[in-house]
Amino acid sequence: MTDEVKQRKIEHVNIALERDVSAPQQANWNDIRLVHQALPEVDLDAVDTSVEFLGQRLRYPLFISSLTGGHPDVLMINRNLARAAEEYGLALGVGSQRAAIVNPEVSDSFAVTREQAPHAFLIANIGAPQLIAQERHAPFTIEQVQRATAMIGANALAIHMNSLQEAAQPEGDRRAFGEVEALRKLVPQLELPVIAKETGAGVNREQALILRSCGVSAIDVGGAGGSSMSALEAFRSQSRGDEQTMRIGALYRDWGIPTPIAVVECGVARLPLISTGGVRNGLDAARALSLGASLVGMGFPFLKAASQGYEAVCELLQGFIAELKVAMQLSGAASIQQLHEADVVVTGETRAWLQQRGFEDELKGLAQRRWKRLRPGE
Repeated sequence: MTDEVKQRKIEHVNIALERDVSAPQQANWNDIRLVHQALPEVDLDAVDTSVEFLGQRLRYPLFISSLTGGHPDVLMINRNLARAAEEYGLALGVGSQRAAIVNPEVSDSFAVTREQAPHAFLIANIGAPQLIAQERHAPFTIEQVQRATAMIGANALAIHMNSLQEAAQPEGDRRAFGEVEALRKLVPQLELPVIAKETGAGVNREQALILRSCGVSAIDVGGAGGSSMSALEAFRSQSRGDEQTMRIGALYRDWGIPTPIAVVECGVARLPLISTGGVRNGLDAARALSLGASLVGMGFPFLKAASQGYEAVCELLQGFIAELKVAMQLSGAASIQQLHEADVVVTGETRAWLQQRGFEDELKGLAQRRWKRLRPGE
């Protein structure tokens, strides 16, 4: 088990960098249209991108999504990401720490994040399937969970929900019954806030309410439209000659709830939301924030940049921030809070989905925020 998990970590990184693991369906960010303000009354250089998340002020509403760790060869990647998180005042998540829990020898690949980012908001990471008994291993103990958070001096703990990935993984944990109760029992035992995190298939309204009942402090919607963990696992299955699991991974490559839809659906829980999944530029980020997200997460673009060097990560960030500020100015938003109050029109497949799910009033409200402020008596 120890070597198996360690090997899986480096395979995930190599496949993500070398093969096309994008989801065939797009995140449909073009369905989200911010309403242009011809006289925005906002200076571009005066735009304030800072945001508060779970008690800590961040300079930008950007989360370097939970990526990697668990193998010596990825230490450089996490070092580059942590340096950037510290320099730019971002939140940073590490990949699943299961590898380091079962094999402490690889804990340095995670611990490097706090060494390089002493002041950043760091998010530890374990999987919901590891909270219950599986065919080949017992559930994590509270001591093991606490070891994961202590490993990086975490500010919060992400519990990732990855049933699709496990089903498409050659050695995946197939059991899921009991995860809700395990999460409900775990949260009160931890001093840190817990973030429920999907890994590419999204979170719907009903599940968001269940997660809130479990006591989580935030939800990372992890919607469909970015990198597909199902596709990634299909490549791993193919390399092992596991035809059945490979076909499952390929078949479900585009399964899930697109990220913009997940953000709107999860809004009913009234918890801080992280919009991860298919965000590729600052305009996408502005769209997500206008829908109600507190932070925007990106994974693959950061992984690719960090594998090239620290300077590549900084270049990515600077372009992203510049794009976000332009979107904010043109929407008449001088701050992230004002962006949350900007007018946004939802079109296309995203609108059709949300209408069928009963969000007609919410869609109308998003499009008429300013108008309602101008006509407060109506």
